[in-house]
Amino acid sequence: MGYELRPERPAEGEDLAKLFPDFDPVAANERFNKLGAEYGIVFRPVSFLPNTKLALKATEYAKEQGLFEEFHAAVFHAYFSEGLNIGSREVILGIAASLGMDKAQMAAALEDARWEKQLEDNRKSGQKWQVTGLPTFILQDEKRIVGAQTYATFKKAIEQYLAP
Repeated sequence: MGYELRPERPAEGEDLAKLFPDFDPVAANERFNKLGAEYGIVFRPVSFLPNTKLALKATEYAKEQGLFEEFHAAVFHAYFSEGLNIGSREVILGIAASLGMDKAQMAAALEDARWEKQLEDNRKSGQKWQVTGLPTFILQDEKRIVGAQTYATFKKAIEQYLAP
């Protein structure tokens, strides 16, 4: 589910240096690129945190169109590899077009109250599970795993559901 961790974030996003004055984007970027290299992912240093509401609404629409994985990957790439503002309507419409989606239909979806309601439903579900970080995984509606965890952590958590 798409979960808006910081719905109060301004539409234009926030300057990372103001939010986290001690954050070193160059060192972080080096770490990210070491981890991403194995998967062919190149990270660019980011200087802002976008408001993700439009990206989340667009992703819900893309899911309905059978393009969730492609759209999600394209949004990830746009922000982390290209440094684009995924809170921008133009960026979201460009991503949609790059995947062969109709820009006018995507523009209409961004205004559709149905996707706003979906985000609200997702937010309520996230609050139920006390989501405080992303990604968060919910297993069998009873166990929560927060953040980027190791394979061993997931294996241990999942194995309890596979045992006879």
